[in-house]
Amino acid sequence: MAEFYVEINAQANGDHLVHNAACSLLPAKDGIRYLGSIASCASAVKKAAESFRQVNGCPQCATSCHIA
Repeated sequence: MAEFYVEINAQANGDHLVHNAACSLLPAKDGIRYLGSIASCASAVKKAAESFRQVNGCPQCATSCHIA
C-alpha cells in the first residue's frame, strides 16, 4: 500500500496527475488532494476519477498508470 494524491489544478492538457507520497514532483499541500492508502496506482487513478473527469498517472512516480 502507498499513499496517493491527486493534483487539484489540471495540467495544460487537462490532466489531473496522480502521485505517490514520495514523488519529487508532488505539488505543495494546497495543490493536492489526499486519495488514501491504496494498493496500486491503477486503483488510485480510478479513485481520482470519481472527482476529476480527466486523470493520469504521474510520468515519474506512477509510470505504469501514465498514458502519454
